[in-house]
Amino acid sequence: MLAAPIVSDPLGLLDICATSDGAAALVVSSMEYARHRGVDRPARIAAISTVTPAYPQTTIELPNFATDSAAGGGQHARGFKETIADRAYAEAGIGPEDLDCAEVYDLSTAMELDWYEQIGLCSPGEAEKLVRAGETAIGGRVPVNPSGGLACFGEAVPAQAIAQVCELTWQVRGEARGRQVEGARTGLSINQGLFGHGSAVIVTR
Repeated sequence: MLAAPIVSDPLGLLDICATSDGAAALVVSSMEYARHRGVDRPARIAAISTVTPAYPQTTIELPNFATDSAAGGGQHARGFKETIADRAYAEAGIGPEDLDCAEVYDLSTAMELDWYEQIGLCSPGEAEKLVRAGETAIGGRVPVNPSGGLACFGEAVPAQAIAQVCELTWQVRGEARGRQVEGARTGLSINQGLFGHGSAVIVTR
């Protein structure tokens, strides 16, 4: 990996996920119907959040450039990507401290570190400490991307977002063979898209 060609220093070719083909599917029903059908340990969707950036977005970055404006008013207390998780937490009535695992949109290895801060696992500037302490690895405080993330299965738009929810479902049901987060009961998936939008799903048992 360290010998991979540099794409944008310090990111090398293997730090950036490949675009791929793929598919994912979910079966969604009421809890009553799931139990009636004999589903053992059904997972529950506790929250769904969909967010577009609020004006002004003063930091220009590719997913947000179409909605950028510094002329619309004062600076907001929370950035676009932070509000995606904020709204999901509010709907589920939980906070980042309640997560047992997370699946984040890791188009690059650097982006995964950003999400640690944006979903509230640590304060700004402390993502590196989480990695070095092993807190986001399986067996750590809050494992992130136990599936391997997009670096493992590629960016199959929009299938990878559904695949994240599938992974959380397997985790809270105790069915993630070879990568199970022990005792997982609550997980968050989060994504962002080109032209400024984002979504999060909280899955619980």
